[in-house]
Amino acid sequence: MINKRISGSMVLFSLIIALVFFSFVPGSINSNAAVNTGNADYANRKQLNSNDGGFDSVDRFPLIETSDVELKLIEKYERYNEKADEIKETYAIKLYDRVIGYLIYDSYTLNNGDLYYYLKYEPEGFNPRSISIVLPFTFDNYNLRTIEYPEGLDQTKSVIRVYDGLKTDDDLLSTLEPGSVYIDSDSLNGFFSYSSIYEIGTNKIRKELYDKAENIQISPDGIKVTLPAAENTFSEHWGIISKEKLVDWNDELQIDAVKVGDLSRVRKWGGDGQYYFLPYGYAPYSDNGFYRNSANHIGNKYLGIEGRFFEDYAYITIDTLTKTQNSEGYWGTDPMAVGLYNNYKVGAGFFDTRWDTEAALSLLRGYRKFNEPLFLKAAKKYAGFYCNFAVSNAYLTENQGLLVYDYGFNATPGIKTHVSLNHLVNEMNFLLEMYNSTAKSEYLQVAKRILTGISDTAEEWINHETGDLFYGYYGDGKYDVEDYPTLTLDDLRYAQVLLTTLYSNEDPSIKMLIEIKEEYLVRKGIVH
Repeated sequence: MINKRISGSMVLFSLIIALVFFSFVPGSINSNAAVNTGNADYANRKQLNSNDGGFDSVDRFPLIETSDVELKLIEKYERYNEKADEIKETYAIKLYDRVIGYLIYDSYTLNNGDLYYYLKYEPEGFNPRSISIVLPFTFDNYNLRTIEYPEGLDQTKSVIRVYDGLKTDDDLLSTLEPGSVYIDSDSLNGFFSYSSIYEIGTNKIRKELYDKAENIQISPDGIKVTLPAAENTFSEHWGIISKEKLVDWNDELQIDAVKVGDLSRVRKWGGDGQYYFLPYGYAPYSDNGFYRNSANHIGNKYLGIEGRFFEDYAYITIDTLTKTQNSEGYWGTDPMAVGLYNNYKVGAGFFDTRWDTEAALSLLRGYRKFNEPLFLKAAKKYAGFYCNFAVSNAYLTENQGLLVYDYGFNATPGIKTHVSLNHLVNEMNFLLEMYNSTAKSEYLQVAKRILTGISDTAEEWINHETGDLFYGYYGDGKYDVEDYPTLTLDDLRYAQVLLTTLYSNEDPSIKMLIEIKEEYLVRKGIVH
């Protein structure tokens, strides 16, 4: 296959597509999907139907004309990666020549034949209207699965509920609480989020209005997606469609991965990243708040899970990291962490070395899996930023080792924060992995200085009162706070694997810290 060159273009159009709004009901937008028959002309393509066979791929569905309300395409952006083509369009929604909102339609046509799409509706003005979009994916006979929470939003107790043998006229979803929906049929399969609606908060915090959320509705005409509206809100919906089975429901590992992710209820995909419930220590706090976390934990996890859905989702999330990375090379955390501000004057938009390094590791591992050059380029950009940060934002140890600060904040130059062992080891591991993939000596040199810092202070990390390791170093010789049960141990074990691969010998300081941690967990009855 001829390699594609990554490119982007911004194109302005003046295309009018109409919608129908009724007096007291949401407006309706029709869309038209096609399957790949080798003909690039949409007019000559056949509308996708789950009963049609012989087609390998699902193409992007365009919106088609209706009446009364104009949908004016005002911006179009195209990107061409090795493994997928992205098209992102922005429409102005007009009623009687007045703009009443904007609709963003982003999609990836993946080389494996699958389609990812994302819709975001931003209403404007007073008394905003909901809109509905009919996606032309039809299911005459299908099985449906949802994730339910019989004991609150606890993923360890969630249940996959199965509804077999459904028909297009079943209105089951209108009776269920909004949630993730997996549909399987003989020739077409899909994941569909529910339509989430959020109040727009400060520091890019989004507050979910779950009582206004909407499930998809399945009918003989297709899948109806309603995007709710209220003042100072936006709503969104997304999905993945495939001619192949997305999830093997006989595979317990895949089932567990579905439950751990729950990508529209708990760890919500938001088009520009993964959103988590707002921790109590973040400001401004609200119990329905969500914030974007850069670490891409679920995308990283899904890289190691076999199955079409997991492969697709991992690719989308990792590619999104290349678009949300800032000009300096990191991602940042949007809310303010109250403790960090009180202790160090670290404000909103801070650099978290753990989470952003996890993002960069995701890029590197994504590059290895998908052979996508853009992923490696973004990982290198972060690695360069981190190396500069590490050598100038660290406590120096006896032999010029580095104990790198956990956090950075450009608005407060010269700040010093604590150093946690898990951050430090994870960052060293990332640099060692980057060195293995690029042979760039700078990565190895900074990793070796971090290892020197750990070796110089190894004995000091031991809490002799508890027998555990301390969580962090707080300057002036002070080590304190109870460590995580297993996170640091996982980092140390992986560091030993990387160091042994590089030098053919175990590192004695890392070995000693591993043994201390393992012995402590054994005494506590924790098997890990």
